[in-house]
Amino acid sequence: MFKSVEAELELENAGPGAVKIIVFGGCAVHLYTHHRVSTDVDAEIYEAHVPDGLHLQTMLAEIPEQYVDERSGRLMELNYDLQYNTSFGPIHEDYWERSLPFEEFPVESPLHVHIAAPVDIAISKLGRATDQDIGDIKALLRAGFILTSEFRRLALQAIDVYVGNKEPPISVLTNILHDYLENPDDEAP
Repeated sequence: MFKSVEAELELENAGPGAVKIIVFGGCAVHLYTHHRVSTDVDAEIYEAHVPDGLHLQTMLAEIPEQYVDERSGRLMELNYDLQYNTSFGPIHEDYWERSLPFEEFPVESPLHVHIAAPVDIAISKLGRATDQDIGDIKALLRAGFILTSEFRRLALQAIDVYVGNKEPPISVLTNILHDYLENPDDEAP
């Protein structure tokens, strides 16, 4: 999906890092934990310096990526979610600095694609907090990708500047950490 955008940017002679994209959501959780499969890519165009008339989000949405689900053997389609936005929930201001670059998009590429750090994925899921979101956070904790103390500290900083109602994400954070730290099968870092 992103390689076709990279090719288009190269045709437009865009410079290195002209577009920066960061992946959140279920796809990011899957890449870290293989906890579940997601058919939509929740990603934010972090920065874009492109020629006028090049509509990146539209281009991404028009190019679904087909793949075979290893569990079911079914042909699936991965789509870019045009509705995703990091302002839907709390997000820590330093999320880009903690993100990890995909090596398929080297420094000289016009497209830099990163995956959000596990702690930032977890923080972003505190706002909506569906059962699936909570399951994703717990999967990241169980896999050892998040230190509970760092999660709490960064989440509270993010919630402090969050524009929405702060009580629900604080309550969700408290419950998740309580459940995780109380579960003898999980080791808290």
